[in-house]
Amino acid sequence: MEYVNLGFSGLKVSRICLGTMSFGNAADWMVEIDQARKVVNKAWDLGINFYDTANVYSRGRSEEIVGELLHDVREEAVIATKVYAKMGEGPNDRGLSRKHILKQVKDSLKRLKTDYIDLYQIHRWDYTTPIEETLSTLTELVKDGKVRYIGASSMWAWQFAKAFYIAEMKGYEKFVSMQNLYNLLYREEEREMIPFCKEHNIGLIPWSPTAIGVLAGKYYKDGKLVVDENVISRLKPGTPSYKLYIEPPENAEIVKRVIEIAHSKDVKPVQIALAWLLHKGVTAPIVATTKPEHVEDAVEALEIKLSENEIKYLEEPYKPKPIYGHK
Repeated sequence: MEYVNLGFSGLKVSRICLGTMSFGNAADWMVEIDQARKVVNKAWDLGINFYDTANVYSRGRSEEIVGELLHDVREEAVIATKVYAKMGEGPNDRGLSRKHILKQVKDSLKRLKTDYIDLYQIHRWDYTTPIEETLSTLTELVKDGKVRYIGASSMWAWQFAKAFYIAEMKGYEKFVSMQNLYNLLYREEEREMIPFCKEHNIGLIPWSPTAIGVLAGKYYKDGKLVVDENVISRLKPGTPSYKLYIEPPENAEIVKRVIEIAHSKDVKPVQIALAWLLHKGVTAPIVATTKPEHVEDAVEALEIKLSENEIKYLEEPYKPKPIYGHK
């Protein structure tokens, strides 16, 4: 396993992050603690020390599972979670207000069975709360020792830049990482967000690095991307993910090229998709899975080298898409 600093911080994280959105019982693609234990144990054995969750995943159940499974190795593990999403029916049960953040960090700490969170991330931008209120609250959490570092997830680049420079001017904690949507089928973040993060040495930890498995090649048939009635609910026709990953005609050509390069190197298509990200300056793609063997595939992708011509070949068919994930 390789370990690198998370952005400009001194925190060392594995170059693969295990995502735990699939831990819980809220949907047909999730698993409970017994299967999750197999995945986490495999990740730990392979050297993965970086684990990402959120309070909203299965309404806290994912955090509970992560807390239970990492309790014995807490000091060695790097645990990341998030705040923003709706966690109740009251008017203050969502967002990035001081009230909501302080309530949610308390609840997350309890579920995670820990007295500190390594990376506390704002899940989205809150249009109803001044960013100064959010940043000052997060800074207090760092000073109190409840949080070690802060990060952010999907938002417009101008919003992230605004937060960065306000933090710099007022002496608040800065975000050390950006968790954005980025993969071979969705590259819109290359316009502004990724260049900004690279300029300021902010860690990139993208979600959906394999496009919900589409880049694994299992939906590629006879030159097209096809899903049947047994596909997971997130990828059924009509869903945002279906429109993003299955409908664009050029995506089939991209997946075809991923498969071709995988065959030429005697590796799996999903490993080529991850290797491409790792060649693009990403700190650690967040790989969410319910199967231990998928964790092995992800770690093996660290060894794959892509030439400039191969990268160009993979990227060539791409066409710009509507912004997804943070409107």
